[in-house]
Parts: sequence; C-alpha cells; structure tokens
Amino acid sequence: MIIDTALGTNGDSAARGDQWRVRFASLAEDDLPLLHRWLNAPHVVAGYSRVPTTAEEIAAKYGPRIAGSGPVRSYVAAVDGKPIGYVQVYRVADFPDYLAAVGDAGDDAAIDVLIGEVEYTGRGLGRRVIAAAVDEIVWPVFEARCCYACPRHDNMSSVRAFMKAGFRALRPIDVAGGERELLMQRERLA
Repeated sequence: MIIDTALGTNGDSAARGDQWRVRFASLAEDDLPLLHRWLNAPHVVAGYSRVPTTAEEIAAKYGPRIAGSGPVRSYVAAVDGKPIGYVQVYRVADFPDYLAAVGDAGDDAAIDVLIGEVEYTGRGLGRRVIAAAVDEIVWPVFEARCCYACPRHDNMSSVRAFMKAGFRALRPIDVAGGERELLMQRERLA
C-alpha cells in the first residue's frame, strides 16, 4: 500500500500547497537494512528502541510483517521522496498486555512512529508525519474511534510531537521490561 499526502504547516494533512509531501509505503524486504540503521541510531536507541538491534533480529521481527502475517502494519515514511522514518499501526486488542495497560480500548488502534534520519528531527516533521499517518492510515484502514500512542515518558520530543498532532496525555503506564511510557490518545472527530 502506498499513501501520498501533503503535510500541512499546522500538523494536519492538507490537500496541496504545503512545504512537504509524505508518502507511506508498506515496509518491504529492501527496507530492512535502512530500518536496522534507524533502530541503531543513537537518537532512536535513546528514545524509541531502547537497545541496539542486530540485522538478524530485525529480519525475524519484521519479516512476518512484510509477509502480511500478524497484526502489525508497518510503513516507511518518506518526505519529498527521502525515506526518513518508520510507522507501525495495530489494534490494541491484538496485544493483551497492552490492552490491559490501556483499559477499555475496544477496537481502537495504536501507532508507533520514529524519525530515523537525525537531520530530519527537530524540524516539526514528527508531528506532521504522526498526524498524516493517523488521518491517512489509522482512520480509514482501522476504522477506530480512538488512536493510542505510548512514547517513553522521558522522550519529551516525542511526547510534544504527539501532542501537536492532536493527542492528549492520559497517564503513565508500565510496560514489559519495567519501562514507563506515557499513554496518549487522539479521538476521531465525527
């Protein structure tokens, strides 16, 4: 699946005339070396992936997603034709531990986003990619009433990006491995 949209200056997807265009393409096998590099980039390890990851671990985890098996849909986000990050979307109910931490999520979706290219961080793209992914993937594909995100509670850049993309902070939650994340939610507007 390929989704192409303009990124508005206010963080929402826009029809035309904006500074950047984002394209979401389903993760492919050719993307695995790029994903490996991103997940091992110091800024991503510090705020997203927590530990360095081997190429073999990447292939084992993301290979089934590429094949279409499993509940997670994975995308590479490219801005103006340059791959800059990774987006994954899934139903909360497909992960019982996550569902227990979130609470009553029904058929709601969740999203994880990372900007892998460090030169694209700190430029306001994170919030724009998040907003576009929710508008162009989460709502039409998952038909959820809410979208959740759980950035690490100490990753303030990510927390701010989600807030600027329309998410609100709900509460801190503890996840597997003793990590603390901030549960955030964006409700679908009618």
